[in-house]
Amino acid sequence: MMPGVLGKETSLRTILLALLVAGGFSAGILAQTPTEPDVSGTWVQSSNQAIKWVFDQKDGKMHVQEMNGDRVIGDFTCALSGQECQVKEDGQSEKVMLYYKGHKLIAIRVHGDDALKQRLSVSADGKTLQVETVPLSASQKAETLTFQRRAAATSISQS
Repeated sequence: MMPGVLGKETSLRTILLALLVAGGFSAGILAQTPTEPDVSGTWVQSSNQAIKWVFDQKDGKMHVQEMNGDRVIGDFTCALSGQECQVKEDGQSEKVMLYYKGHKLIAIRVHGDDALKQRLSVSADGKTLQVETVPLSASQKAETLTFQRRAAATSISQS
């Protein structure tokens, strides 16, 4: 083992734990503000039409489905209070926290030693969802993705 490596891993885990605790605490205070965006519905990624996210918000919880073509990658329901929930993402265990901060839906996702924060914001006309991903660990990269809301009538499959 290289000198100092254990100290860096321990420091990273301590920082991530502190961020999660602070985020969870502030999320409870900020949850359910009157400026919550309407993210419910089906969203298709602009640069890759096969990527689809479906959100359904009810009773303080968000049901999320993430799909690549017809394959379901993630399907989970979490409270919007910032409380941590255990989910499966593409068959792998992951911890997710969801909460509103002003007009953005915040998702903090932890998979092993990797963590990231996503800020989801809906355009004023309600047709575009912008997802800003901010890495909380060195192995992730920052990116911004754009999704378009799919009209309800087109999301129904025909027999």
